[in-house]
Amino acid sequence: MRSISFDEYLKIQDTARTIDVRTASEVKTLLKFNWAENIYVDDLIRNFKTYFPDKNQLIVTVCNAGNRSGQAAQFLQENGYQNAYVLTGGIYNYFRNKK
Repeated sequence: MRSISFDEYLKIQDTARTIDVRTASEVKTLLKFNWAENIYVDDLIRNFKTYFPDKNQLIVTVCNAGNRSGQAAQFLQENGYQNAYVLTGGIYNYFRNKK
């Protein structure tokens, strides 16, 4: 699975489609990116062709620490989305470094 670092993400954040793969309740109660779309990982895997019709689109998956988003990015890569990445360390790492 390909990952993207905090510094790399800052450079492409405005052009990438950021997907938060956590549950809706996690997104409501925990740290989040206001610009990210929330698509729960299981739903993403079941309906990826609907959510991502363009296989060339730049996609960055995120979650708390990178586990579920890593699963989502790996799945997308295995299904032909070569521009799918996981944010290293997840949302927590992003806010830790953003200071």
